[in-house]
Amino acid sequence: MIAGAGFAGLAAALELADAGCSVTVLEARGRVGGRVWSVTLANGEPAELGAEWIMPEDEVIRRFTGRFGLRLAEAGVDYRRREPRGANAATLTQVDAFLASADEMLTTLRASGEALPSLGVFLDAVPGDARARASVRARLQGTAAIDLGLVPLGGRGGDRSFRADAATYHRLEAGNQAIASSVAAILPDVRLEHRVVSVAQSGDGVEITSECAGVRSGILAEAVVIATPVRLVPEITFEPPLPEDVRVALERLPMGVASKLAVPLAGEPSLRSVQSSDLPFWCWVADGRDGVPRKVLTSFAGSELAQRTLDIESGDATSWLARLAGLNPDLRFDGPPVLKAWAQDPLAGGSYSAWDERSLERSDLFRRTAGRVAFAGEHTAEQEHTGTMEGALRSGIRAAAQVLELVS
Repeated sequence: MIAGAGFAGLAAALELADAGCSVTVLEARGRVGGRVWSVTLANGEPAELGAEWIMPEDEVIRRFTGRFGLRLAEAGVDYRRREPRGANAATLTQVDAFLASADEMLTTLRASGEALPSLGVFLDAVPGDARARASVRARLQGTAAIDLGLVPLGGRGGDRSFRADAATYHRLEAGNQAIASSVAAILPDVRLEHRVVSVAQSGDGVEITSECAGVRSGILAEAVVIATPVRLVPEITFEPPLPEDVRVALERLPMGVASKLAVPLAGEPSLRSVQSSDLPFWCWVADGRDGVPRKVLTSFAGSELAQRTLDIESGDATSWLARLAGLNPDLRFDGPPVLKAWAQDPLAGGSYSAWDERSLERSDLFRRTAGRVAFAGEHTAEQEHTGTMEGALRSGIRAAAQVLELVS
C-alpha cells in the first residue's frame, strides 16, 4: 500500500510492482504528481507550476524518462548562473568573484575547526562587492525558500562549492508531470481523491483507512509506504503511535515557502535566466520542444520576504507582474498568468523541506521504518537530493526496498 501519488509514492509503487507485489496507491488529490504539476497556458504552451529543473547529475529521473519513452528538452539557460537585474545589480563577473571569495573563506573556516555560522551570517562576512553580495543573497534565499539566517552553512550538500559553473539543464518536452502520469498508467490500482487518515498495525499486517467524498473505508496490506509531504504525516493517526523521536523530527522539519508564476508571452521571446538583485525571486524563458523557446516567462519566488513583498498571499499577481515587467521590458505578456502558492496548498504545506541545524542532526530518522511503515518523499532523501524530483524518486525506490525486506 502506498499513501501518496507524487514522484516518491509512484516510484515506490513501480518498484514494488516490478518485484511482483500487488500494490494499491491512494492519493488525496484529483491528479497524480504531487508537487510536480504541469499546466497548459492560454497560449497553448506548457508550463511547470511545481518542480521544474532536471539537474546534470540526476540519474534516476533519466532512467524513468528512458523507460517510458519521454523526451527531454535542453533548457538552453542556466539554473545557477543567472544575470542579475534590478537596482542592486552586479555583473556576472562581479558575482563570480564574490563566489570565489566565499569558497576561499569557507575553506579557511572549515580548516580552523570553528563552529559554522548560518549561511546568512557567513555571506555578510564575505569580502567583496556589495551589489554582488545582494544578488547572491537573493539567489540563495530564494532557493532555500526561508530566511538565510535559519539556513545552516554546513547543510549545503556537503562540500559543494559556492561557485556557479555553467551546466546543462533539462525539462520534459511534454511537461514534468508526464513521468507521474506514465507510471500511474501502468499501475493497476491508483485511487484519486482518497486521503489516508489512519494506519493501524497488528500482527503481520496493516490496516489503512482512507476517506473519499466523506466516506471512510479500510484496506488490509502487508506494509505501507507513507509518501505524503512531511506536513501531512502528523495528520495521519498511527496505531501504535510513531516512535517519539521520529514523530518530533517529522513535526519540526521546516518547510520552505515558495510560489511560481507562469506568464504567457507573445512574439518570439529570447532565452534568459534573470535574478532579481533586490528580492529573492528570479525568472526565465527556456527552450522546449525541438529547441524552440517556450512562449512562457516563469518566475519562482522563495521565502516569506518574497511572498510578502510581492503580495502573493492575496492571490493577486499584479505586484509580481509589475516586477517582472521591469526586469524584462522587451517581453510582451499575452494572456492571464497562472499563480501557484505552495504554502497555501493544504495538501502540500509548503514547497519543499528547508533544513535547520536540529533537523539536519535528525536526518537519519526520516528514513527509519516504524514496524511495517516505511517513509518516502523528498524530505527523506539524502541531503544532496532533498527538495528535488530526483530525491523524491530515489526515496521511493529506497522505501520499496525496505518494504520488500519487511515482507520477505
